[in-house]
Amino acid sequence: MKLMWIAALVLLFASLASLVSSQQSGRLIEESWAGSTNVLPDSKLNELQRAIPAYVTQVFLLLPEPLRQRFAAKTWKPIELITFRLLVLWHLTPALFIPVLVGFLEGSWVRANQKALIKMHSPMRFSLSLTVLGLTPILALLWVTAPVSVSANLLVFAIGTIALFGTRNLVVHSPTQF
Repeated sequence: MKLMWIAALVLLFASLASLVSSQQSGRLIEESWAGSTNVLPDSKLNELQRAIPAYVTQVFLLLPEPLRQRFAAKTWKPIELITFRLLVLWHLTPALFIPVLVGFLEGSWVRANQKALIKMHSPMRFSLSLTVLGLTPILALLWVTAPVSVSANLLVFAIGTIALFGTRNLVVHSPTQF
């Protein structure tokens, strides 16, 4: 389990390093912007367009002056892309609660109707569902730092599906007595 968390964090840092080292951030911003027009309304996108440079400026103001001068030119576009994707993810978060609710309701229904089938919980499946739900934020952060263009629709579908089945299995296989 710890090895999986370490691997996920290493993958996250490698993705971030690849994003900063590649010079394709400008193209990725344009592709992410075009992909978000299907998900967010134009008024919200216009608001984000005005807010992103201010957020990036605030990020660079947190750095000491020598680091700011050294890294500002190389990392401005990647931080702009990360900021944009974080803001899109922030606005998509309510859409991710629906699969969790559906998974909880279905898991509760299945658990209530399994009286004769299963009297004990499955520790392995319970642990696996906890791991899946715990890795969901890592998957979202991988999307934020990915040096590839992945649509926000695909992100919501993937995280929603994982959250639906993870929540369902968590409820179905949870222990009845601690």
